[in-house]
Amino acid sequence: MAGIKWPREGKPPVLLKLRSSAGLIVTCCSFAVFTDIFLYAVIVPIMPFSLETQVGLKADRVQYWVSISLAVYGAALLVFSPIWGYIADRIGNRRLPMLVGLIMLTAATVILCMSKTLAMFMVGRALQGISASLTWTVGLALVIDSVDSKDVGKATGWVGMSTSVGVLSAPLLGGVVYAKGGYYQVFSMCFGLLAVDIALRLAIIEVKEAKRWLDQAANLPSSDPEGNPKGTADGSAGNNTGGTLTTQLPEKLTEDIQPEAPITPKDASRTSQSPLGTLIKLLRQPRLLSALWGTVVQAIIMTSFDSTLPLFVSDTFGWNSVGGGLIFLPIILPSFGSPVIGALGDRFGAKWLATFGFFFATPFLICLRFVSEDSMAHKALLCGLLVGIGIAMAFVFGPLMAEINWAVQGDEQSSDEVPVAQAYGLYNVAFSAGTMLGPIMGGLIRDSSGFPTVGWALAIVSFLSAIPQLIWTGGPLGVKFQTGLRS
Repeated sequence: MAGIKWPREGKPPVLLKLRSSAGLIVTCCSFAVFTDIFLYAVIVPIMPFSLETQVGLKADRVQYWVSISLAVYGAALLVFSPIWGYIADRIGNRRLPMLVGLIMLTAATVILCMSKTLAMFMVGRALQGISASLTWTVGLALVIDSVDSKDVGKATGWVGMSTSVGVLSAPLLGGVVYAKGGYYQVFSMCFGLLAVDIALRLAIIEVKEAKRWLDQAANLPSSDPEGNPKGTADGSAGNNTGGTLTTQLPEKLTEDIQPEAPITPKDASRTSQSPLGTLIKLLRQPRLLSALWGTVVQAIIMTSFDSTLPLFVSDTFGWNSVGGGLIFLPIILPSFGSPVIGALGDRFGAKWLATFGFFFATPFLICLRFVSEDSMAHKALLCGLLVGIGIAMAFVFGPLMAEINWAVQGDEQSSDEVPVAQAYGLYNVAFSAGTMLGPIMGGLIRDSSGFPTVGWALAIVSFLSAIPQLIWTGGPLGVKFQTGLRS
């Protein structure tokens, strides 16, 4: 199951080096996350219209059910992320769960496309959340498995950029396509993305699977000092040599081949540890808890805009679904710097980047209250404030995603002993809690007190969240860590 294999008995899979390379795997996982989040968010700007035309809701109930539908997605993520994390760590295979998640996502998209009732619509959103919890948990663990420790921040920066682009470009494109082509054209775009996602997920080969071929090469007859295989004078014996196969494998796999160490009583105790015991051990780390809290807050801030911003610009500026989608563009653009910010995280750690991000977001969130008139100046002000918020969230998202790995690695002696998938299952629980709370919080505050109060509330949460990042993220404040070790 680790890769598409033509009938090549005794030979490695076609294009083994390319298909097991860190670059392709990170690209595949980033695109998988992008697809999941895109399909979640693409109907955000059209929900106020489609819930009336497709489902038949009354206009005064639209805001309520928009918030509920977004929260249903978050609730599904919340429940299933730790389950998928445990299963992924138990079976050890990352690619198979990724394919299962893709099947569920395709089914969810079909349901949403065909839904004519509110119940059917909510079932589709819930199935989207279940598939996303699987893809995120296993996909992030696969990224960590495939890259060098010194490049974790940069790799998660690409994933973070994909997530941000998905969250924010989906409403933009959804609104434009809906206005120009209609409801079903939006889903045609979604099915096109799924086709590309299918091709990428089928193409990749896990590093562990590629290593099996490397191990086989290492067990083949070695060469004598003159370069001939042992047992021959001219090297004719043996058509396949270890050197030939090794050149086809990723460089990361060819550095060292060590014999498997015998299982010690300590290793056995780790293997037999219950999933609940593992989760308790992870949750006892302040460093990890701080990163998880920052993830919750970042998700709250971003998804609060999903449920409030399209309606705000519609009421204030009279914009239709196109404007409701385009207004997310100012938040999207800064996310393209996420890989650079991730590389900074590899060098300096997540503490200062995440702390800066939350502090930097605070004044921009507060100033949202000054956007109140249908004028060019106020439209420009809103766009400028959203750019500032987008920059701030770029400094939070990628570094905290990498910090999850650094935090659990710091408590273990070997990455092979770390329950990476379960750690990222907790990350998804945190993110899903934010995606569940954000729409409800934003929608309820806007209904009761108006959009300016939404900005005030988010600013307070952002400012207070910078404090635990400063104290615990990257290790206790004042403790110096060696660059790259993050422990």
